[in-house]
Amino acid sequence: MKVFISHSSADQWIARQIAQQIASLGIEVFLDVKDLVTGDDFDEQIRANLRQSDEMLLLISNSALRSYWVMMEFGAARALGMRPALILVGVSPNELPDPINRHLARDVNQIDRYYEELGRRLKSAHPDVPEESAQREESLIAHLPAPQTESRSVAVGDRVRISEKPIDPDRWPVLSDTMRQYLGFTSKITNAADAAPGQDRTFFLEVDSETFYWAERWLILVDPEED
Repeated sequence: MKVFISHSSADQWIARQIAQQIASLGIEVFLDVKDLVTGDDFDEQIRANLRQSDEMLLLISNSALRSYWVMMEFGAARALGMRPALILVGVSPNELPDPINRHLARDVNQIDRYYEELGRRLKSAHPDVPEESAQREESLIAHLPAPQTESRSVAVGDRVRISEKPIDPDRWPVLSDTMRQYLGFTSKITNAADAAPGQDRTFFLEVDSETFYWAERWLILVDPEED
């Protein structure tokens, strides 16, 4: 079984993490930034690996929706009759254009559901897979790094300060360049997003009329006397 990952170059860090987790299930993965080497004919390698793959994972972000290559690869996958798995990063299902919006999409915070489904498809396609390999999918999420935080748990309604020295800014959810200008700001948590087991919780803060996903590990609870 083989999964082709289609993504925007802006999302390659997330794509690499997903590729590693799928590979840990014993499933072959094609990811251009990992598998292509200097001098490769890009078009030829993409076509060859598409034909060899059983399904495509599309990492859909705002950058991906503007990417010619992502849309082209999606069209090629449909033409080949491949199953498309849509994983959303910072976009909602109602932002997806036709015909992508015909397929059930999952937010990246629920990607563990996709790993479970992928594991079941692997077991169905290869019933002779050793039991220990079949069980990798069940333990995948449990072995993800535990989230780290700079303070006790925070909740909707709390006033928090965005850390001046955020922990793991390049680990999902990634701290963007735009968000960095707000380090040290104090704001109120207005909403929370669901998180998969083993992943950081994320919260919404109203900061300068902009709403971003902020990881719990970057937020410090503000003492009312300090505020």
